[in-house]
Amino acid sequence: MGKRNRACEECHRLKIKCDVTTASGGACERCSRNNLECIAAAPRFQRDRIKELEAHVHDLRNALRSQTSATTSSLSPVSLLESHKYGVLSFLDARIPPSKQHGLLRLFAHQAGAAWPVIRLPMQLDQIRAQSPILLLSVLAYTATQEVQGVELEVHDELVRETMHILGDEIIGRGQRSLELVQALLVAAFWNKTTRKGQQGSCYQIVQLAADMAIDLGIAGLSLQPSPVAYFCQHENPTSLDAQRTWLACFVALSTSSISTRRPSTVSWNAYHQECLLNLESRGEPSDILLCQIVRITQLIQEISNSLRLCQLATFVDGNDYSTYTIIETLRNKVDSWAAQVPPSLGSSQMLKVWRHIAMIHIYEVVVHTPTNKASFAAPFIPGRIAVKDFPTPANVIPPLQAALEAIIQNCHAVIDIAAEMDPVLFLSLPAFCFTPNVIYSLFVLVTVLVAATAPGNTYGQYLTKNSFRIEQCSLKLRGLTASIMSLDPTLSCYTTRMFDVTGWLEQWYTDYAGILRRYETEVVIHGDLSDRGTFKGVYH
Repeated sequence: MGKRNRACEECHRLKIKCDVTTASGGACERCSRNNLECIAAAPRFQRDRIKELEAHVHDLRNALRSQTSATTSSLSPVSLLESHKYGVLSFLDARIPPSKQHGLLRLFAHQAGAAWPVIRLPMQLDQIRAQSPILLLSVLAYTATQEVQGVELEVHDELVRETMHILGDEIIGRGQRSLELVQALLVAAFWNKTTRKGQQGSCYQIVQLAADMAIDLGIAGLSLQPSPVAYFCQHENPTSLDAQRTWLACFVALSTSSISTRRPSTVSWNAYHQECLLNLESRGEPSDILLCQIVRITQLIQEISNSLRLCQLATFVDGNDYSTYTIIETLRNKVDSWAAQVPPSLGSSQMLKVWRHIAMIHIYEVVVHTPTNKASFAAPFIPGRIAVKDFPTPANVIPPLQAALEAIIQNCHAVIDIAAEMDPVLFLSLPAFCFTPNVIYSLFVLVTVLVAATAPGNTYGQYLTKNSFRIEQCSLKLRGLTASIMSLDPTLSCYTTRMFDVTGWLEQWYTDYAGILRRYETEVVIHGDLSDRGTFKGVYH
């Protein structure tokens, strides 16, 4: 083998002698020994040219980096803010034109904003576009159905997804804090939606994020201090009516989240909440009258939860104990007092009537509690969570418990009856985060009491018959309500529609359960008394 004219790249780099005469395969001795690819070095001119090009690329990168840095540093904070606003509005305008935005804004004021008045928006579209574009995007994306938005379903889903992405980028990515962002988060939580590609953020986490930001802004009163990093980011007017209204909305969201998940509330009612409430009642806008009543009944439900330990799952309050009914009587009187002071202008509010009955159901819920089944009363309210094996079985039922069993059924029926009579437009306007689940909660409790009362041998059956639950009628009413809502939201773009669509489980569940009861009764006729509860449970499962 002849000797190569040029050294290999490795030997050239190390500046050592390259000898290929004794190695096989044309590799030099060093490359062969180290198992390296032996490639002849490029001519000197070519090597120099490569180095020159690499240096040129390096210079160009440095120049581009310097130019980008200089451009960014030349932008003032105001310019950067305007740039972000422009990006939000550009995205929104490309999907919902400004002419359509104006109509949707007016619709929000007369529907969702009127039914659940936690957020105030100026009626002038130009004003809100200039001051609160992210809040505008959140309102248009979450509070209107896809049909009302007048967009394709894919565009509707894109609006929901991108709104959550923008909120995440503003809050987590850029560390921004503002009253607008708190309000945008509350809108996204109250009227929470899912898309065909999955849910965009948990409404429970969004609520907590909104409340934490409100505290950091200093709008939560002096008793709740901002985090150290947010000390210099406080709102310029933390005691304004808008700030106080927003903080009360945070309280409603937090308290609702607490009772729904059966976790103790992170922010309890305090003197500053009371101050905000009185300020809104005395100096607020007309729609604040309704908000204040929502806040008052929410605060009462929180008190009910605390008094009866509803969110303390390891603490058992006996529904067959006279001392329990001393507490219940006090709480019931407070709910009645609240209902009596509701202003006459709101006397016909179906939403407030539902809320009153929900409070009463929470009061009487202890009649189906055991030391081990309290967790089953947390959302989601689905048949798989019904405690069919775990319900009270007192040997002797005291008179207050007998009355409480009748009262809880009456209040469950009242919620379903009122909801079935509501205008479906109003129903879709109410928040899917707290109002709709409460209606389904009343159905869940009704079925839970049914299971306890129809269990063979259980003393509850002496005071409640199967027919007193009117399950078939409730199922029919819910089916009619679902059909009415779906006529307005056929694509199920709102979470309210989806939740009521799945209440169809009641009909099938009750059919199966009634069949089990009939089989059991047949066994009793054939084989005699089978009152042992274990036998019945074995049949059910």
